[in-house]
Amino acid sequence: MRYSILFFIVLFFGASCNLKKEVAIAEATVAPDTVIVVMDAPSPKDSLAVHFEKTPCFGRCPVFKIKVYKSGFATYEGLNFAEKMGLYSYRFSEADLDKIYEMANAIDYFDLESEYNDPRVTDLPATISEIQINDQTHAVKARMGVPQSLKDFHENLGIMLNERDWEPYSIR
Repeated sequence: MRYSILFFIVLFFGASCNLKKEVAIAEATVAPDTVIVVMDAPSPKDSLAVHFEKTPCFGRCPVFKIKVYKSGFATYEGLNFAEKMGLYSYRFSEADLDKIYEMANAIDYFDLESEYNDPRVTDLPATISEIQINDQTHAVKARMGVPQSLKDFHENLGIMLNERDWEPYSIR
């Protein structure tokens, strides 16, 4: 009796391991004739230089994340209502990064508050930015009561980062 119970337990676990499982794979929506460019991902030593993100609202606000590494390698992830949906990559030049750093220094980015918000207001998207220059890192979440200089910075940064020839990117 004991061996028959042991036999059924082994049979159950053995059979469950051999079952094929279906996995849903999310694919970027790209035209059939689009060439997917696989760029080298940033090296483990490559650190984040710029992070720019738009969060959702209750409507059709674009939701996306852009990460630019010190090497210039960048990823764009369109999540919802974004102009580009899915994962994309681009390589920024050193001059591009220097321009971003100049823009940040011009508004004293590292002296800004970490958050501009009113938690009582719920239907506003946030713009989140993070800049790292040398050993100094600062992140700002902007929703309400945002200084005009920061609004302008985010607008210009968004344009500078978004208006590139982003290529569909596949992580392999």
